[in-house]
Amino acid sequence: MSLREHFDDRSMGLANLLFEYDLLGVYHSVFRPEDDEEYDDLVGTLREGLESGQSPADLSAVFATALRDRYGLDSATSEAELPFIEKVHAWWRDQAS
Repeated sequence: MSLREHFDDRSMGLANLLFEYDLLGVYHSVFRPEDDEEYDDLVGTLREGLESGQSPADLSAVFATALRDRYGLDSATSEAELPFIEKVHAWWRDQAS
């Protein structure tokens, strides 16, 4: 069962941001593949942090930990992920308006 079966519009938006970010570089094609769910397990992490009001810095630390734990990206740091998380925060605020 796909995680996306339970995604609402905001969760799909987060999935799209993760697809665009493509932290592992798995989507090199200009065409979006049908199986573009590589990062969907990170949607819940982002959403929980956003809904609980975590600052970009705090959410970036949580996100970097998830990248290290789930994807083995030992080089992931909160500082390195902060620009992406700031983009996610801005998008989230725009969705609330």
